[in-house]
Amino acid sequence: MHKQRSFPLRIAEEDRRRARRLAEKTGLSENRLYSDLIHEGLLVREQMAYFEKLRAMQVPAEEGVALLDLAPDVAPGAEDALPGAQQRRRRDANLSSR
Repeated sequence: MHKQRSFPLRIAEEDRRRARRLAEKTGLSENRLYSDLIHEGLLVREQMAYFEKLRAMQVPAEEGVALLDLAPDVAPGAEDALPGAQQRRRRDANLSSR
């Protein structure tokens, strides 16, 4: 496990108020909320950098879509499912079968 160090974070007071409210609403500590937000933000930025790399390599969009088509068509795990997604899938399946 990695050693954690403190890091002073300077943010606008309004952003801190918003974060406190969100942390309280979601049952997280303010510190955990910041940690999660930073982690998620890093993932997004890394993905953006990767897509920029692909664009620079001039990979055609069709090749990217073809690669995605190789992924299995499975329902997301319970932790990744959107609320109400299963009901929407059933409804959509019923509508398309008409």
